[in-house]
Amino acid sequence: MDEPIADRLHLARIVGERVVRSTIQSLVLGLVMLLACTGAQAAEPTAEALVAKKAAILELLHSKARKALVTAAQDAKYRDYFTSGSDSERARLKNHIDAISLEVQSHFHVEEMCLIDPAGAEISRIVGNAIAHDLDLGESDNVFFRPGFALRARTVYVSPIYISSDASKWVVAYVTPIVVAGETKAILHYEHSLAAYQAALNKGIGGDESFIVAVHPDGWIISDSRAPIDIEAKGESEAPADYFAPFTWADMTADELKARLGGRASGSGVIAIGSETYDVAYRTVEQWMLIVVNQR
Repeated sequence: MDEPIADRLHLARIVGERVVRSTIQSLVLGLVMLLACTGAQAAEPTAEALVAKKAAILELLHSKARKALVTAAQDAKYRDYFTSGSDSERARLKNHIDAISLEVQSHFHVEEMCLIDPAGAEISRIVGNAIAHDLDLGESDNVFFRPGFALRARTVYVSPIYISSDASKWVVAYVTPIVVAGETKAILHYEHSLAAYQAALNKGIGGDESFIVAVHPDGWIISDSRAPIDIEAKGESEAPADYFAPFTWADMTADELKARLGGRASGSGVIAIGSETYDVAYRTVEQWMLIVVNQR
């Protein structure tokens, strides 16, 4: 081959290889930058995106609790108990009902679970993973009692939080009716610790620049990613003020913040406070108002 032609071909190959390397390097650099930007976006979601995510988690917890309770209530042992005419047979079936509650507890870690008749007397109760034998005859004053007996079959009432006398802590209660031949014979009820909901809401969030709180309808902060909230009973007190602080941010209550951001079931916006601006969003789930604040 003519030497000048060979030299030109060699030079072309060198140039081509450099172009390919440069192109690959550019593509790699672009990909790294894209991944970095994507990672930054994932690490710093907007307040609206974060509150939507946490609301979905909270709704899922409620959904699972409802489903588990309704599924347990369909066991034929409940129907058999209320249709039996024999004391000895009811005693045998009561042991089966205790076993159902213990099985539910082993899978869902309920604090307490009980079967209550229309007069307010407990037929069966477990606390933690133990069967209780000191059955209470006066459950009719509990917050879930009347709403529970007003339910249709296979539906569930979710109670406001309260201090459980058995678990000695703040809990959320779920209740569903036991309906036999069209008549509500009892309600099946269990409690979950408020701590389970706090853990789910606060997971992955820390510091004061980005935080999430859950606010009770009466204005109390019942979950706060900035600091733990003790839910264990304090003596005989059931007063929320002894356990929870009232929500206030930028001199606004939860209702005032909601009104400022539109007043609907959910909302978001940017709020300026002095020289600082904040990305703020809220959403309501089962009467709890979830509020996310991100400092921009």
